[in-house]
Amino acid sequence: MKNLTYLFSAFLILLLSGCETVVDLELEQSEPRLSVEAIVTDQQDLNYVKLAMSGPYGKNTETLPVRDAQVNLTDNTGEKITFTHQENGLYKPASTFKGIANRLYTLTIIANGQTYTASSLLPEVPQVDTVGYRYVETKTDPFSRKDGYYLSLAFQDAPEVNNYYKIDLIRNGKLLQKDASDILVTDDRLFNGAHVMDEVNTTFSQGDEVTLNLLSLTKEACEYYRAISALQGQGGLFGRNPANLPTNISNGAVGFFSASAVSGKTVQIK
Repeated sequence: MKNLTYLFSAFLILLLSGCETVVDLELEQSEPRLSVEAIVTDQQDLNYVKLAMSGPYGKNTETLPVRDAQVNLTDNTGEKITFTHQENGLYKPASTFKGIANRLYTLTIIANGQTYTASSLLPEVPQVDTVGYRYVETKTDPFSRKDGYYLSLAFQDAPEVNNYYKIDLIRNGKLLQKDASDILVTDDRLFNGAHVMDEVNTTFSQGDEVTLNLLSLTKEACEYYRAISALQGQGGLFGRNPANLPTNISNGAVGFFSASAVSGKTVQIK
């Protein structure tokens, strides 16, 4: 039991820190580049591509949405999906679409006369067994957390493979992780093959409806989110991308294309 407690506490520490290793970004000035935020999942309502021209890092300039790009997605079976522009550089599938685990997806973007591509495998994700909550008081909490309700989750990690995860928290219909410092990612090095049970260090209030989603990641996507989370104080994920952040987008673009399977549950805090 002591070993399990240590294991789950270590998992929580990884979640709270967002990254294990400090990433030396060596931020540099650069000309505006195409900024890509592309997410493909096995959920119909969680597939989108956001395009903008990034401003030079360190300059107080706003990004400019790219509204007239051609955006297509293909997989290794030959299926092709076209994404159409909605508003302010946001593109969504033109027809009903859900990603499928273990397929390789390739994103192609034609913008400003240039072609950009990126590929990502869509890894499997374990089923979230339970999502619960409990009220914590600062005066009795061993971690001195502030008063409030805290969510807990449980899932079975797949053994004998390296797994990478991201946790998204949605409160009353709004994603909580708007800033880079709020990203929650981890890998299973400390709990490979274990049944994971732990709390997430975010407070909620009575009456909140909260969805906790567990997303599978590739190793490259996990490293990207870790690097992004190191940019604390820089606002949203794609506000002012430095040119040398990790990326899997070709042709000098910044940002990332990630494919994920999603497992989650929704609870009403009463």
